[in-house]
Parts: sequence; structure tokens; C-alpha cells
Amino acid sequence: MTEASAEAQAVAERRARTGRALDLAERFGLVGLLALTVLFFSFYGPTAPVYATWLNFRTIVADESALALLALAAIVPLIGGSFDLSIASMMLLGDVVAAAALSHHGAPLAVAVVVALAIGAAVGLVNGLVVTRGRVNSLIATLGTSYVIAGIVQWYTGGESIVAGIPESLTRIVTDRWFGVPWIAMVMIAAAVVLSYLLAHTPYGRNLQAVGSNPAAARLVGIDCDRVVVTSFVFSGTFAALAGVLELAHDGSANPQIGANLLLPALAAAFLGATTIHPGRYNVPGTIVAVFFIAASIQGLTYAGVDPWIEYVFNGVALVSAVLVTSLAGRRSARLRPH
Repeated sequence: MTEASAEAQAVAERRARTGRALDLAERFGLVGLLALTVLFFSFYGPTAPVYATWLNFRTIVADESALALLALAAIVPLIGGSFDLSIASMMLLGDVVAAAALSHHGAPLAVAVVVALAIGAAVGLVNGLVVTRGRVNSLIATLGTSYVIAGIVQWYTGGESIVAGIPESLTRIVTDRWFGVPWIAMVMIAAAVVLSYLLAHTPYGRNLQAVGSNPAAARLVGIDCDRVVVTSFVFSGTFAALAGVLELAHDGSANPQIGANLLLPALAAAFLGATTIHPGRYNVPGTIVAVFFIAASIQGLTYAGVDPWIEYVFNGVALVSAVLVTSLAGRRSARLRPH
């Protein structure tokens, strides 16, 4: 081997090592930030006594389980190239429907949950048909749906929370634990595992990725794009309604005002999750990491005495940063892709 070829090989090896290091940093950077955030607030003087406790960590997990499901509801249409801005309203609808079935109609818990999920799926079906058959932009269609739902909920509840008749068997999943993990989090984890399998290991998941990447090419290979998109909205509505049931369990009542403040955090987590684990792709584990990174950061800042408005700023910055990072990562991948 000549000196020139040896030097060229050494340069290639250095570039390969650098590339692998960059890939690892890109894939697990947010995981590292989450760990650093937890460590910082666990040892930072003003926050350490209350932050570095199992009670605090259990509280974060229990408080964010419903939001995590809402963020997962957001990523299914996003993978297929659509937006669903009605997820927060559908979460509210699932919350109120389950509470009304339990409180006003004396339904068994299982029936109330099934009815809430069925209505969420039905609204998702309507969204999907409006987008695919009506050819209405998904942003406009789902924004309109969110306002319709909000209006119906306000009419039904009169703006008052549904408090009476919520069974302890539902609210207990927040306090009861399995190996130290609240049952509400176990429900969220089970739903996340099911969705992850669906998206990563089934023909539907592969078809959804194909439709989101290149709808024209997907049609050429025989994929029914409209059916795939409609189904993505059905899944979105179902997961959003399940998030509403978990929110009902967490609060012990159905508050008709909850939906408005949850859309931005859910979308921030969905987009931020696309920067980690599988960068450039909306994915389940990345979304879960993003939810708890945001939650752990805001909880620490709250304990540090920061004003409440910082939560809105943090979520907004997270959303914009996530979109920017995803865009830059996409350009980098395009440059490195062989032509």
C-alpha cells in the first residue's frame, strides 16, 4: 500500500468514526438532555430537596401519561403527511363522554370507556373522509372539527365540570402502582407498545410511511392512499379519546376547559420526538422521550420559582426548534445520499 493510499484510508476511517459519532449524538441527543435535566435539578440547591424524590418522578409520570397518549395520537396522521388539529378537542370529547356515561347514565366503566373510544374513532373517520373524499386540507378540516367539538361540549355541559359518579375503580389507576409505576402510566405504555408495533412491524405501518414520503409513488405500487389516510385519522381519534379517559381518571372529573391548553404541548412533543431515536421520522419512543423531557424541564423550572408563563414559552421554543432541527437533518441526509 502506497503512502498516499494509506493516508486516504486513514482519512476515510476518521470520517466514518465522525459520522458514527454524529449519528449517535443525533439519535440519542434528546435522551442525553433528559438525563442531564433530571441530574441538574436533582442536585441544584433550590430544587434538589423536592425534585430528587420518587414521589416527584411518580407524579411526573402520572401527570403526563394522558399528554403522552395525545402526542401519540398526533404522530399517526403526521406520518401519513396530514395534520390533526382536533386531537385536543377529541381528548376533551372522550373525557366528557366517559364522564357523562358514568355520571348521567350509570353505565359500567367498561361500557363508558368503549363508548368514548368509539366516538373518538367515529370523529376520526369523519375527519379522514373530509380530507380524502372532500379534498379539504387537513389543517382546515381538523381545525373546524375542533371548534365543532368544543361547541358541542360547552352546550352539553353548560361549561360546568362533571364531578359526581366517577367511580373509584377508575381514579385509583393514578394512585395504585405496579412495581412502583402508577397504573395510569402502564396503560400509556401498553398503548405505546401497540402503536409502535403497528407502525414498525405491520404492512399498514409501512404503507403509512410510504404515503407520507411520496403519495404518488405509493399509488403507483398499488397502495390505497385514501384508505391509509382515513385509517390514520381513526387511530388518531381513538388514541385521543383514550387520552381523555386517562385525563378523567387523573382529575376525577371532566373539565370542559381542558382541551385548549393541550394541543401545543402535544404537537411540540410529536415534532421534538422526530429529532431523536429515529431522526427525521415521527416515532413512538422519541415522542415519549420528548414528552418527559419537556415535563421534567418545566417541573424543575417550576420548583426553581420561575413564573408560570415559562411553560408556554418552553413549549413554543421546543416546537420551533424541533421543526428546525428536523429540517436541517433532512437537508443533511439529502446531501449525503448518493445520486
